[in-house]
Amino acid sequence: MKTIAVIGSLFFWDNIKEYFKEFPKVQFIHFPYTVPEESVGLIDEAASKSDILLFAGSIPYYYCYKKIQVQKIQATYIPVDELSLSLSLLSIIHSQKIELANISIDLPNKDSFYQVITEAGLQADHFFLKDYAWVYEQQREMKEFQIEEYIHFHKNLYAAGKTKHVLTCLHAVFVALNQLGIPSTYMVDSKHTFVSTISKAIDAYKYSLLSSSQIAVVSIASQEKSLVNNLLFLESIEKICKIFNARVSQSQSEPFVIYATRGAIRKSNIAYFQSLIGQLEKQFETFFNIGIGIGYSLHEAEIHSSQALFFTNKFKNQTSVLCLVDEESRLLGSLFENERKISLLNNDKQVLALAEEIKMSAKNLKLMKQFIGMNNNRPFSAAELAEYMNLSRRSAERIISRLIDNNYLLFIGEEHPYNQGRPRKVYKATIHLISKIIEN
Repeated sequence: MKTIAVIGSLFFWDNIKEYFKEFPKVQFIHFPYTVPEESVGLIDEAASKSDILLFAGSIPYYYCYKKIQVQKIQATYIPVDELSLSLSLLSIIHSQKIELANISIDLPNKDSFYQVITEAGLQADHFFLKDYAWVYEQQREMKEFQIEEYIHFHKNLYAAGKTKHVLTCLHAVFVALNQLGIPSTYMVDSKHTFVSTISKAIDAYKYSLLSSSQIAVVSIASQEKSLVNNLLFLESIEKICKIFNARVSQSQSEPFVIYATRGAIRKSNIAYFQSLIGQLEKQFETFFNIGIGIGYSLHEAEIHSSQALFFTNKFKNQTSVLCLVDEESRLLGSLFENERKISLLNNDKQVLALAEEIKMSAKNLKLMKQFIGMNNNRPFSAAELAEYMNLSRRSAERIISRLIDNNYLLFIGEEHPYNQGRPRKVYKATIHLISKIIEN
């Protein structure tokens, strides 16, 4: 039986507990908080007592985001999707007899609201919206998130007579407004969204167990001098093997080869692995090229390790370089510089067909597909795309222009992040592109 720790308010727990029967082989345990920032103090105990962490929403999740990433915790949160938003609005408009223009709303991202309004064919002269989409970009510290800011937003509109009702995604806001006597509704936690979220989390957990048992082959070669037959170096490699519960090849030739599992490699983050290599650099006064290969078989992992080691030569050798090729033949690296995935195989038929249609590099199109999928098709700027694809901004703008010309991207306006600097143009994938390659 799997165990899922629910980190959220008692109100959230009471809202979703009726859905637990949909997962008879899962035990749900509750770690309650009063305000989202308290989730940081709960995560360690919750992770130690469960297989998966379920956060009440994006705010508590992103308070714990860094710890989730560092400790590689299996975690997810209940999103505010179009279904939850539609059900909530329908309930208020129908039962409270309140027009949409008289409702103030806070939610994770305004885009989901506008999508619901557009698809429902609804219109209004203005909407009172306040979102917190910036938390997804991790460009500001979560300590800047102030619940009071959202309480005042709704309170001031209501006091001015501009609104008659509040729809909020934040339980602390809901409680505070009720205490002030302001009519409020907490966003509906739909059964469909809950079941879908938990199902995906369980699938991801099962995959992590499977992938942890995959074979990992680590090839290490010195850049400047041979360490063949250097007994001290071999002893150092043996020490690294003990850390990863691995074994080193008996061959005395370079590259030196370590056999391990993906799970063992995953337990150590890149910074820790880099520190081990740094110790070898100082001890033997040379830099190293390291290629890690992941595979479902030993042969496949060895091939991928050789490929990864080969690609380390594509980077400047003024430091040690580490690249990884995973079980899907994707190159990740250089890991000591940044993390960027590039497919070494162009076997995606939809991507190849589209690349031919619009005369674009299949590699760039594949990276675009990964970028859009990774960000759940949120609006993006040319600078963000350029950073992900490791291109100049001008090159990214050319790619965007080509996709816009072919109705695969849409210019949706300009945004002025945090009221600083020049406004930036933002874009979003069209349904045309999503149906072509994103969903396939």
